[in-house]
Amino acid sequence: MAFIKYALPLLAAAQAVFAADCGDGDTIRIRSQSDLDKYNTCETLEGDVELDKGLVDAVTINGVQRIKGALTSNGADNITQLSAPSLETIDKTFHLQGLTRLTALDFPEINSVGELDFEAIPILQSLGFTKGITNAGGVSIVNTGLTSLDGISLNSVGRFIITDNTALETVDVNNLKNATNLINFAGNYKDLEISLPNLASGTNLTIRNVSTVSVPSLEKLEGQLGFWGNTFSSLSAPNLTEAGDLVFEDNARLSNISLPALETVNGGFLITRNDELNSIVFPKLATVTGAIDFSGAFDKASLPALKNVRGGFNMQSTGNFSCETFNSWKDNTIHGTYKCEAETDNPTTSDGSSGSSTSSGGSGSDGSDDEDDAAVLTTANVPVMAAAAIFGMLFQYVL
Repeated sequence: MAFIKYALPLLAAAQAVFAADCGDGDTIRIRSQSDLDKYNTCETLEGDVELDKGLVDAVTINGVQRIKGALTSNGADNITQLSAPSLETIDKTFHLQGLTRLTALDFPEINSVGELDFEAIPILQSLGFTKGITNAGGVSIVNTGLTSLDGISLNSVGRFIITDNTALETVDVNNLKNATNLINFAGNYKDLEISLPNLASGTNLTIRNVSTVSVPSLEKLEGQLGFWGNTFSSLSAPNLTEAGDLVFEDNARLSNISLPALETVNGGFLITRNDELNSIVFPKLATVTGAIDFSGAFDKASLPALKNVRGGFNMQSTGNFSCETFNSWKDNTIHGTYKCEAETDNPTTSDGSSGSSTSSGGSGSDGSDDEDDAAVLTTANVPVMAAAAIFGMLFQYVL
């Protein structure tokens, strides 16, 4: 009994020392590989791990399976390789920024991170996540040398931001079914191909500068679905029934939009400057809570199920479509300012912007300042962005 009386306090003290060696919840700052080697016997590190910008060459986190915090490196531009052979989980953010000489990541066991946030890693070509990340609250990959997103195998995600990765040729996130925040692709490789075969629902999906988009399972978006400056010729979402603001703008080769199940647009619906688009047909569209604003070079416009447009209606084209049906709706179905004009030399959007890149432009459709005639983007559906981005969107789309 006497042995136990003295042994237990000694054991507790030893455990306390061991725990302290693996962190105590404060930030663990790593200034050299030898600093990291002190934690080789730790399966779990308590607290954030910060890699100092003075680290050089290959950096390896040995033995550690879990970091109960973030793993961050800012401006360590002399790190060439970063590896963690046993690391499975980073509870908070895995953040790398300004690692301009990093050529290789090797995290073969990692499968869960709080957030994945990579920025300004220009020569990194692959992620090195062999097992694949299946759990992440959000993903942001900006200005890297990645050629694919192999190693990201999420079922659900918050935000998913993929921008300015000029070597990124393919995005194939097969397992992704739901996104609770913005999905945004912009400024990547000019012929980027995007495949989201199982994405069924989300909040906002914005696509810029891509050559192929596949969303065959998409059924509902709570916020905006927007396509700007893309090079694909056809867009098909056969199961989409409902979206917030819906935008097709400056897609120079777009000749076909197939949304056969679309019934409701909870916001504004803008189609403009898609000069190869000859036919606009939405057979089941019944309700648009904002404005309809279609302009271009189309010869056919058909909305046979339309029952309620709570905003304005602007339809102008250089083509020879018929306004007859729409004219009969302007006192009942359409509740805002109305204009329909075929075979016009200068089709315009409701805010007076040119509606066709081949036309000579115009100064406005009817001179009205009625807010119902604008509202292609409603503030309720604008995703959270930097103030400058919000200003730019409002300037472009709202009167």
